[in-house]
This record gives sequence, structure tokens and C-alpha cells, in this order.
Amino acid sequence: MLNEDMKKSYKDLVEAHDFAHTGNWEMDMIQIQKRFQVLVQQSSDVFEIISPDFTIQYISPAVEKIIGYTPEERIGKNALEFLEMEQKQEFIKMVDYVLECPEERMQGDLALKDQNGKVSYLTYTISNQLQEPSIRGIVINWRDITDRIENQKQIEYIATHDELTKLPNRVALKKKICQLCEENADLNYNFALIMLDIDGFRYINDALGYQLGDQLIIQVKSRLQGFLGENEFLCRYTGDQFAIIIQNMNQSWEYEQVVKKIAMLFKDAYKVDLYELDMTVSLGISMYPHDERDPDLLINYANISLLRSKHEGKNRYKFYSSEIGIQIYKQVVLRNDLLKAIERKQFQVYYQAQVELESSDILAAEALIRWDHPEWGMVSPNEFISLAEETGFIINLGNWMLNEVCKTYKSWMEQGMAPIKVSVNYSSIQFFEKNFVDNIITIINQYELNPHFLIMEITESVFMKNPEKAIVDIKRLQYQGIQVALDDFGTGFSSLSYLNSFNIDILKIDRSFIKNVMMDDASTIITRSVIDLAQELRIKLVAEGIENQEQLKYLKGANCYSGQGYLYNKPMPSDEFVQLLAKKKCLPTQLLNEKKTGKEHRKYLRIKLPKLLEADMSIRKRPEQNFNVGSVKVEVKNISSEGLCFAAGVRLPVNNELQLEFLIPTKDGKEAKICGYPVWAQETENSWYEYGVEFDHSPSEKIDLTMELYSLCKEMYNYN
Repeated sequence: MLNEDMKKSYKDLVEAHDFAHTGNWEMDMIQIQKRFQVLVQQSSDVFEIISPDFTIQYISPAVEKIIGYTPEERIGKNALEFLEMEQKQEFIKMVDYVLECPEERMQGDLALKDQNGKVSYLTYTISNQLQEPSIRGIVINWRDITDRIENQKQIEYIATHDELTKLPNRVALKKKICQLCEENADLNYNFALIMLDIDGFRYINDALGYQLGDQLIIQVKSRLQGFLGENEFLCRYTGDQFAIIIQNMNQSWEYEQVVKKIAMLFKDAYKVDLYELDMTVSLGISMYPHDERDPDLLINYANISLLRSKHEGKNRYKFYSSEIGIQIYKQVVLRNDLLKAIERKQFQVYYQAQVELESSDILAAEALIRWDHPEWGMVSPNEFISLAEETGFIINLGNWMLNEVCKTYKSWMEQGMAPIKVSVNYSSIQFFEKNFVDNIITIINQYELNPHFLIMEITESVFMKNPEKAIVDIKRLQYQGIQVALDDFGTGFSSLSYLNSFNIDILKIDRSFIKNVMMDDASTIITRSVIDLAQELRIKLVAEGIENQEQLKYLKGANCYSGQGYLYNKPMPSDEFVQLLAKKKCLPTQLLNEKKTGKEHRKYLRIKLPKLLEADMSIRKRPEQNFNVGSVKVEVKNISSEGLCFAAGVRLPVNNELQLEFLIPTKDGKEAKICGYPVWAQETENSWYEYGVEFDHSPSEKIDLTMELYSLCKEMYNYN
């Protein structure tokens, strides 16, 4: 017979679940039990009731489908018997919690082995139903999530492993280094991170094809794995670069011995298909914790060392040291400062006119980004765009630049300037952003501008990576009135096929052809062919890099419509460019005359040397720092006891707290050491820079230097 509490419970249950109410509580109970029994038997979830001492009182039939045990094999047993030690402790904590807090529910996951040892992954919910008369126990509802976990593992594997070699990739490398650093932060522990790059691998791909290149990569992987064994970490970092972690050796020379043995693995030729390939490698090494404890910097330092070893020749290795090359040091500084450059308002947009060659009318302006770095001065895009692409910062940078261009263009229109086009360069990374076109239109609409003013410059890499998306996005841009220009035309491999497949509005002839158009038959033929092709296809044409009257004369004779270059104007800030825009024309000038009338920088008489003198230049002192960042070769143009002028391929800031040290060769194979500070700088052709340096020395040193310079100049001029 049912007591009054049980009758009330069943009455509530019947009404809640809309059961037929017969008035006979016993019959209703049987009906409810049968219905729930059917539902429980058909459910893929497992329902379990245990007592506070973990004895299993009830478990539904679905348990057999998941872990192979029948309910009869489980009921009466202790639920903890089927769990591993760590899972037992976690399970006990959760049960204790719901016993203390009956109104709360707890959720968790666990891995459970079936009778055959196969692991199933389960998620479960625990609730306290001790006060429920029909249950009087702790209810556990758990379900099988093995398929989901296995899918997650597969996704994680794909994200952290290289498809070709099945090795861990650069994502896995970062995780591994982070793990090692965290687990051993307080221990006397060390490891070496070795970056290995196959010398000349790109040429093998180009000459023999990617399939043979892939076969070579697999053989390299096999040799490395055979040497390292299973205990050392090996990953494929990039296409032809591998990363290796060697752990916890007693002495630094032991690591060096391992590095030498790795290099020796490439002594024997690799047999790939019908070819025998003699391979060499370059290696760069950074050490934890000696060089750095930060995972990102450790990877960065290993790559810097790799660059140095490649620079010094094939089959070399370099351990990281603070004496790194100036250019590489600059890249490290720029990389660290790049992400905060927008909020620090360090970027500027410069403009260079695109003119009609016959009339010199200004048709358009190319927007070019510059970075006014507080230490390194004005940094060109060639030095930081690749870093922005590598870090993904290029997306934010591109949005910032388009905002600045729109703001400036609206200002020009409000000042009554003639409407012109403005071209903005976009990388393939920006182009394949999911909402690429929508973001552009949104920014333009914020300034209430007509999109027709914008020209988007792209390179062939946009087409190579995802041609289907490129076609769709180009059509959407052109529908909005935005023109699309193909930059650096003629330098890629498939330009003509792109013209056939994509509706390009403008072609820009690469400056490398214009530079050699009067000296190189190949450049002349290519330039003439591109001009004729553009006319036949009725595509607008812009010649880049016009620097002298001879080039301009040739382009006019070939009926080239428009162009840009230093002959017309160097890139300039918007406030200067608007003055040029007000004239509506940009006349070509003679650069030689500009140089003759330029500002004279020298304060002291200097001896002009009969030929450029090669010297080693190092940075020895920076604000609040004293360090050595290695040396770079420079060319000394003139010199005196007070200062010198030199040219270099690296851009340096003009800063009186930046001390430069020069080692200048003198007679008898000796060197004169001179220190000074840069006082002026100017950009020259071919991305080189000239600097004026004022020496910093005592009067006695000045006398010694004067004698050395006298002997040097006497020798160079062949005086007797």
C-alpha cells in the first residue's frame, strides 16, 4: 500500500506528465513505471543511482552499450572500483559537495575503460536526490561523448601537425617550449632549440618540381628521426625548416657536438627518384635559460642565429649571442614595437603622384605607409610589412591606413582640390579576410565618400592562393566603383593568364624593367610588349620608378600613358602633397640639379677619397645601454679628422646618443678605431642611405688620427 507522501508524489507526477488518471494509485504507479522503463531502456544516456557510500543501487540498461557491463554486473558494486586514482579523487569531491549542498548540481568528464580495455569518454551530472521518496539516493546521469572527443583530438592533431611529414608543426613547437619552461622554471634545467634550414631547397622545388621536393623533405625527416630517436622533439617549422629540442645536457660543448652530428647527417647524398642530391644545411641555436626564458624570444633568437649562419655560407651553425648583426637587431626591435605603433601614432601616410606622361597632369596618387620609429627614424614598408603579415597585424594596419586615406581625401575635397584617384596597396592576407570587401565599404561610408576615388593595388599572390575568392571579391569591388590594379606586373610567372581570367583595370609595370629599359634588351622588349598588350586589351597602364629623362623619353615614344617616380616627386606627407595637388600638374625635374642645390651638411673640410673605402661599423652605445650588436660593412666616401661620410644598406636614426664605431683599414694591414655620432642622413637610389658622422675623441686622439688619415690618403692616391 502507498503511504500519503508517496500518493502525493505520484499524483504530482501523473499531473505533470499528463498520464491518464484512473483514480487507482497502484495502477497509475504501474503505468508510470512501465512508461519510464521504456524511455530509460531506449535512451542512449545512462541513469545511475548510488548511495552516499558509493554503492550502486540502480543503473540503466544503456550502460552495456557504452562500457560492456550489464546492470547486474554493476549493481551492488562500489562505483569507485571502475575509476582510475585521479578520477576517484575528483569524483569523491563532487559527491561530497552535493551531499553538503543538496540544491546544487555538479558536472564533470571522465575516461572509462570497458571490459576489453577500450577507453570511452563520458560526461556526467551529479545531483542529490536523497530526500526524494521514489529515489533516496545520489543520481548520476552520464552520456557517451567519445565521438566528440575523438573528433576534437583529430582537429587538434591537424592543427598541430604537418600534413606531409606527420611531424608536429610550429604551433606544437610553441606549446612544447611553453610546457618545458613552465614545468622546469625553478629547476636546474636547460635545453637547446635548434633551427635547421635546408640550403637551396627553393631551387630544388623550382627545378625538379614540388613532388620531388616533398620526397626530399620526407627523407630529411627520416634521417633526423633516426638520429634523434623518440626522446627528442622534432618538428617541421616551415617548408624547408625543421626545429629540434635537445634537453638537459651538462655542458654547452655537448650541445655543440650534437649540432655537429646533425650537420653530418647531410654529408651523404639524398637519392630522390633518378637524382642524387648533395644537400647542406644551416643551423641556428638558442639556449634555455641562458639566452632567454620567454618561449617567443627563444624561437626568435634561434631564427636570428639561423639567419647569421646562412649569411656566412653553407653548412654552418651559429649559437645565439648578443653580438648579432645590426640589420637583424633592427628587425627584432621593429617586431617588438610594431603592435603598439598605431596607438602610439607612429605611422604616417605619404603620397606619390601618378601623372599623364604627355601633359604632366596629376591623375592619381599612390598612398604609401611610413613608420616614424622613435629610435630608428623613418622606416620604409620594405622593412616592416613582412613582419606585419607574419604577425597578422597587417589587418589592423590596413584598416588604419584606409581610414587615414579617406580622412585626407575628404579634406582635399573640402579644400576644393580636383578629384583624383588614390591607390592603396593590399596584401594577400588582407585580401582573404572573411569580410574584406564589406570592411572597405564600411570605412568609406563612414566618411561619406564615393568609392570611385579608390584604386586597390594587389599582386599576383592574391590570385595564386585563392582564385575563386579573388574573382568574387574583385567583381564586388568593381561593382562599387573601386578599380583594381595589378602591381609589379611582369615579375611573376603567370601574369598573362591572370589577365585572361580576371578583370583587371590597371597594370603597373615593375620598376625593375623601367630602370634597365635603356640598358637591357630584355627589359626593353618586355616593357614595349606590356605597353602594347595594355593598349590592345584597353587596360590602363602605369610605369613605376621613372627616375631620369631618358626613361621618360622612351616611355613617351612607346605611347605609355602614365607613370610615377622620383623624376616627378618623391613620396611626401599629405600636407606637402596637397600643395602639389593644387597645381594640378607635376612636372618632371632633373634629380642631378636637385642634388647640386641641396643642403650642404658638412661643417668641416673633408678629403674625397679616389675610391670607396670599405670599413666595419658597429653600434656601441644606445640611450641607457652599453652593448655590442655586431657590425655591418659600410662604404666611406670622404673623411677628415673631424668626421666622415659613409653609405650603407641599413637605415639608422640620427641621434646624438647613438654611438657608432668604425674600424678603418690603414697601411700595413692595421685598423684605425674611430667613434662618432650620426648628425645627418639622406636616402639615395637603390634603397641605400648616406650618413654624416661627427667624431668623438680627445685632442691627442685627433692628432694620431690625422697622421693615420694622411698615410691612408697618401697610399690611396699613390703619392711618393
